Amino acid sequence: MIQDIVHALSGAWHIISLVIGLMVAVVTAIVYWYEVKYWHMEMRLRMPWFGRIAAWVKNPGENEKASEDNPNAVGFNPGEKGVCGAYDTFYKMYQPSEENFKRNLDYLGKADEADRSEKGLGIWLLMIVLMVIEASAFGYALAPFALTMATPNTAIVGAFFLGLVISIIALALSEFAGRQLYRNGVVNKILSYESIRDGADMTKTLNATIDNTYDDNGAKPFQQLLNRINVPIDKYGQPQRRFSIIAGYGIFIIGLAVAAFWVRTETLNQQEALLVENPTAVIQNADDFPVASGEGEIPLPSDMAELSASSSQKSAQDQIDAIHRASLVTFAVLSGLFVFIQFTSTFLAFRHSFAGTYSRGAWEMTHKYNSASEFVRHHKIKAAAIAQDAQSSLAKLQSLQDKVFRVSGKTKDDLSHNKDSRTFLRYVEEQETIDHIKKNREIGKQSTDVVTDYVVKTINDLKEAIAAKDNERIWSITDVAGPRFAAINNPALMAQKATFNELVAVFGARPNVAQPQAVAQSYQPVTLAATSVPSVESVAPVAPVAEMAEVTQTIVAPQVYSEGESVAGFDPHAWGDLTQFEADDMDYVAKKKGVSVDDLKRARRLQMLDKVEA
Repeated sequence: MIQDIVHALSGAWHIISLVIGLMVAVVTAIVYWYEVKYWHMEMRLRMPWFGRIAAWVKNPGENEKASEDNPNAVGFNPGEKGVCGAYDTFYKMYQPSEENFKRNLDYLGKADEADRSEKGLGIWLLMIVLMVIEASAFGYALAPFALTMATPNTAIVGAFFLGLVISIIALALSEFAGRQLYRNGVVNKILSYESIRDGADMTKTLNATIDNTYDDNGAKPFQQLLNRINVPIDKYGQPQRRFSIIAGYGIFIIGLAVAAFWVRTETLNQQEALLVENPTAVIQNADDFPVASGEGEIPLPSDMAELSASSSQKSAQDQIDAIHRASLVTFAVLSGLFVFIQFTSTFLAFRHSFAGTYSRGAWEMTHKYNSASEFVRHHKIKAAAIAQDAQSSLAKLQSLQDKVFRVSGKTKDDLSHNKDSRTFLRYVEEQETIDHIKKNREIGKQSTDVVTDYVVKTINDLKEAIAAKDNERIWSITDVAGPRFAAINNPALMAQKATFNELVAVFGARPNVAQPQAVAQSYQPVTLAATSVPSVESVAPVAPVAEMAEVTQTIVAPQVYSEGESVAGFDPHAWGDLTQFEADDMDYVAKKKGVSVDDLKRARRLQMLDKVEA
């Protein structure tokens, strides 16, 4: 049987080799995905006749003009921008600094995954070898029942590929199950702090990324780990273990084991039935005393014939029993091999996986380097190599565009104009400038939106207070918002500012309230007792102070008018029509007319009141 399987598989070696080679190619592409992407990008650009550069040579497009986003444009055409943009995507990947390297290490350390790694090419190749061995074992078990109407060789090859499909499914399930086991272990580690944690702190306090990894430096280790892992969360926001994939994987393995055992048992029973029904070959191999059947043969005595027949039957039964025992041992070995392969695949998935949301990216950025300086040095070299490749492709495009004959001379002149300045590094600088301008514009727009919302709300609140005749609320709004509106200088908000100032000028004036009258206060004379002074010979005696003169000080209060008297005593029209000026212009008008700013503002408010009542 085994010889037949080997012979059949050797006959289909080209198909099997193609499948195995395809799997190796897929794994290699996964492990070296960045290199594959870069190679594919360059192939799409540089492919003769069908590449992107060939298309842009025929249709270069118009040179870029200076714009609001790019005021210093040097005139890249669409083809040049396409080439530079394709390389710029990879060029930006190699711009990190030493600080970026340290942030990645900090993230891995807080996620407790600094010593972990992803599966490399060697481990993936080992798993492919194990998968092929497992597929061969399944093919051996399934061959007698696979494609029974086909030829034996076709049935064996079909059984092998059927076993390969089963092995791929088992490998995928073992990968997911191993990762889930690891995540459950991380959750167990977090929950092990249950006895020493503070109340209500077993939830995420920060969605930690590489950029903000320092924000939880003061948190406890389990809290830092919780902020970085990607695990299921229950309805209370706490980490939760999951067993769905593990349970499905277990059911699949048990079902597969039962099915394989049943297939192997049926195979063995079929072989034994064939031997029992047709033991000719077995009897002929074991017959030491053949019974005469032809005319030329010497007939044996009856007792010798019976002995020969019983010996042949015993020999056939012994051989059947031996085949049965050998088959059971073979099936046991295959079952053990299947369990070992599944255990190995699950362990590798458990050992080489990450629970942190950004841990794999951080590992990819740091695992090849021993220090930050080595990290930066490597990235500078890679960035320079990419820039060189980009400039080479750009020069190729520009050279081919110059060689193409064009009916319009202006097009060729446009392509040649300023060509030496249109380099890849210049394109990178332009993109950085554009990004900076857009970012500043977005920040300014957000600030303007905040101010606009405040202006609209304030004016609406002021109108509501005016409609309700709530003077206290009017004065409260104008006192707070007045200085803020005075600081607005955005042209888009000038109309709202004028509306607010107009409302304040009319309704913000407070009525004159009689002030308390000043009371003249006089100081009563104070008589001081005479104080004796020791006599000194060289100094004349000092006469005692009899009394101090009476001093009276009067505090004069400002003159207060009643409402009618104040208007009569203060002429708001003495300086002409002040309503034609804005409130912010009163300082300048006061300097021109040589009067107090407060008087001008008061006169302007009264003039506006007269206009409203008129």
